[in-house]
Amino acid sequence: MEIISFLFMLSLINPGLPASQKNRLEITNLKSASGKEYGLNTLVSGELQYMDRTYQFNYIPEELMGAAHIKTCGNDKLISENDICVSFDVDCDLDVYVLFGDKWPEIPQWLNQFERMRLNVTRQDSRSDNLKGYFSLYKKTFPKGTVTLYGCSPMEMLKREWFVKSMGANYCMYTIAIRKKK
Repeated sequence: MEIISFLFMLSLINPGLPASQKNRLEITNLKSASGKEYGLNTLVSGELQYMDRTYQFNYIPEELMGAAHIKTCGNDKLISENDICVSFDVDCDLDVYVLFGDKWPEIPQWLNQFERMRLNVTRQDSRSDNLKGYFSLYKKTFPKGTVTLYGCSPMEMLKREWFVKSMGANYCMYTIAIRKKK
């Protein structure tokens, strides 16, 4: 597993905060089980969703606008729900939002531990006139320390020969948004 470290400053996300309220959110030891590089950026409209795709976010709910965003790799969607997919360390309590594609007929079992928000994110593919996907938001609070998330593919999907042979065609890997717990 490749280890990547990041330091993400909340003051960059919320420049309007008074100096006394600007606290940093430190994300370190970002590891992907696939060994592929995952990235960190800010969740805003027009930003790329994945490291290996040119899909751009279109609509971001105000609650998440400007949050830290971990860009995963689209092809990691075939990692089983039973296997670790990504982990990272954080220096404070935080809310983790998983942006999970609405096309999936079911969600991974581990995602049932998250609260399904009544919010969605949309994205476009490389052509700005083509709306590509809707993503439901799932939220869970994590304490300071290591956050571990599991694979995208439910076991029931991985049992389907067409799904594996097509490399999960027409289904999307999740990405992650992070907000410091208030």
